[in-house]
Amino acid sequence: MKKARFLIFVLLLQLCVTLGFGAVITYAKTRDRAPSGLVVWGQNFSGMTRSQLSAQIRERLPETIVFQDQVFPLSLDSTYAEIEHWLDQVFPASKGSFMKNVLQNLTRSFRAAALSDHIKLDQAEIMPQLESISRSIDQPARTATVEFADGQLIRSKSVSGIKFDIDGTWQKLSQEHQQKQVDAVVDIVFPKPSTEDLAQISDNLGDYTTYFNSQDKLRTNNVRLAALALNNQLVPPGEVFSFNNVVGERTIASGYSPAIVFVNQTMIRDIGGGICQDSSTLYQAAMQAHLEIVEKHTHSLPVSYVMRGQDATVAYGILDFRFRNDTKGYLLISVRTGANWLRVRLFGLADDKHPKLAKPEGYPIGPESWDKDPK
Repeated sequence: MKKARFLIFVLLLQLCVTLGFGAVITYAKTRDRAPSGLVVWGQNFSGMTRSQLSAQIRERLPETIVFQDQVFPLSLDSTYAEIEHWLDQVFPASKGSFMKNVLQNLTRSFRAAALSDHIKLDQAEIMPQLESISRSIDQPARTATVEFADGQLIRSKSVSGIKFDIDGTWQKLSQEHQQKQVDAVVDIVFPKPSTEDLAQISDNLGDYTTYFNSQDKLRTNNVRLAALALNNQLVPPGEVFSFNNVVGERTIASGYSPAIVFVNQTMIRDIGGGICQDSSTLYQAAMQAHLEIVEKHTHSLPVSYVMRGQDATVAYGILDFRFRNDTKGYLLISVRTGANWLRVRLFGLADDKHPKLAKPEGYPIGPESWDKDPK
């Protein structure tokens, strides 16, 4: 019995010595190598030295963003610092007794899975750089324009813009582990209105002229200011045009003067007096064009420039003149003033409900001379 116990003891001792010796040999061979099972971005990096692993990881990180002929280098200082911290965990420094280091080395393979796929770009470092790059790449879209001048419609073409997709580019960067360069992700910005949208503006749908006393300088000033605000306004199809929103609040700071207004059947002076002639003339043109009137109010007293009940008074924040562009295309509002007249024209796309206007109303000279406004 004693002999058997002694034999078991000897065998166990021999096993421990063998395992210990094997652990020492393994430690000597692998302490400076990446542990078995270390996988990053789908590639096995087992057995590499620290310098080899560092070089391989850095080689697989994208460092530049490319857009057309522009190249934008990225600063990865923080990312590289994180890589070094990760390498410290992959290759822990020896400390304590020799046998403790040997035992620690035996557990490295078990910890390799926890260390795998932990390498990534530092988003906090990259995002500010992407925002800076966007300022070099972004190109605003340019909308098409159209205006009526010298008897004709004058147009400019639209140009599409470019918008750098910061989030999309970040996602692409964070998933790229092969190429050093990454193409910028951009979106095309399509202008509105486009050249095609405004090409439909071709027909005169409404054309109305009213007159004012040019000797009343303050009132005339107000009429002209409102006309400038209205001129060349575009109304998209289906949208509601608001006189108050376009002309804005009538104030001394914006150039308006005190002139006669009607309030509760009484004439008083107030800032912006006279601009109701602009809204009323626009209303007449809108009626000619058979547009849907959304909001319209009449004065408490008759006015001199249109027939009774055919006026459209406005008061900022209280009374508005609004109509809906229920045509099939954009609508152009053209407003001109002369020595004593105010002319509003509406150009758009004619259809059965909104036919092309046969002739303007209110203008004092023959139709053959109406194409060009007197200077």
